Order: sequence, then C-alpha cells, then structure tokens
Amino acid sequence: MTFEDPRRLLNRRRFQRSTDDTAGSSERRRGPRRIVLTGGPGSGKSTAAAFLAREFTDELWVLPESATLLYRGGMPRSQNDLGVQVAQRAIYTVQRSLEDATTLQHPDRVQLCDRATIDGAAYWPDGEEAFYRANGTTRAQELGRYDAVVFMHTAALLPAGYERDLEVRTEDRDEAIALDQRIFELYSDHPKVVSIASHESFLDKLIAVRNAIADLVAEPMQQLELTTFDAVEPAPISALMGLSSVGHVLS
Repeated sequence: MTFEDPRRLLNRRRFQRSTDDTAGSSERRRGPRRIVLTGGPGSGKSTAAAFLAREFTDELWVLPESATLLYRGGMPRSQNDLGVQVAQRAIYTVQRSLEDATTLQHPDRVQLCDRATIDGAAYWPDGEEAFYRANGTTRAQELGRYDAVVFMHTAALLPAGYERDLEVRTEDRDEAIALDQRIFELYSDHPKVVSIASHESFLDKLIAVRNAIADLVAEPMQQLELTTFDAVEPAPISALMGLSSVGHVLS
C-alpha cells in the first residue's frame, strides 16, 4: 500500500489532555517546550510534522522548515562553497527567528521544529566547527535550545522507498544516507534523542513518531536536565538576504 496522506486516515484520533491536566495552568507546564523533528533527506519528517499538527491540536505548534521556505521563496541553490555558506547562514537566521517569534506568539504551546539550527552544520563546506564560528555560536549552545530530539532515519536506507525531489530534495540515495549519518551525529550529545528507524510501511513509522511525541509532551518538565545558555548575537539582516560579505562568511 502506498501511504501518501496520513491525515486522511488518522485525523479522527487526536491527542487530548486528560481531565487532570486541564486544571491549574500555572502548574501545568508539562513536557519539553521545544522538540526537534529531524532526519536525513527522504525521512518523511515534513509529512509527519503535518500529521502531528492535526493530531496534537491543543499541545503543539509546528514550525515550517526554514530551508524549504527560503528555497521555494527564491533562494538560489548554489553549487560553490561561498553560496552554500550564504544560504546556510540565512537558514540559521530564519530558524532562530521562527522559534523566537513562536515563543512570543504561542507561549502555551510546545514547539515542534521541522529541523533546527544545528542541522546546517551537516551542510557547511568547512565542517561543523566552522559553521558554529560563522554564526557566532557553539554546538552546546545550539543543543541547549531544544528539550528533545526525534530523529527519523531516511528511507534511502531501505531497498526501495526513496525518491528525489529536484525542487527541494536534490540528494541521490548515497548522499541522503551520508547526510542522515552526519545529522544524527550532530545530535548525539543531546540528553534526549529518540531514534525512529525506517519501516517498510510508512504508516508504522508515523505511528512510532506519534507515540514518541505523545510521551515527550506528557513528560513533566522537571524531569529534564537541560542547560540554559545566554542568547548569541543575531546574524545581520544582510545575511538573511544573502548579502553577507565574503570575509564574514569565510571567517
């Protein structure tokens, strides 16, 4: 069976707070406030995010993927190192802005991020540490922005089931597998990572993601031991527009 739209099959069963959870809002700050849903190309995370937005209608606020917003909005897909760096700095800036704006607009919701700030390090030509330096941050600071990570592994790991999307997802099967491994390693030091393996049935994979999110949303906040970091200097507006100076991007 080809499973194309989970909302058509599963939108009648939605996560609801229990009666005990509805009393005392000041005592009800439950679970992680910001969850990353990430994975390699072709993992199904964007489809899963759309489903979760309907399943957890009162709990989650799902953020769109920053890279998709920018590329579909006209950001060039450069093949040279400098162009990739400009694009990744813009993606990083948009991601942080989406998270911060959502916190202000929907403080009562758990954020579900379709990828996060740290993912760009997997694409940075000069390696992970150079990505952090260019954005004025560190790996520890970026991991500290998120309370939990749900990692969906790419369907490219299966004998069949991976398709390229030349508009947004341009990687071939080998590149998708390599990126899947690199992104997973970026999150390996996070204290709460849930790994979702690829399934022959995408419905089974989707249910596994749904159950993982339900557990995280229901988990009391005080059980999490996370470090709070000071805010870093935001990237200039010129970086968002792809106008960063060569010296700054390559520093």
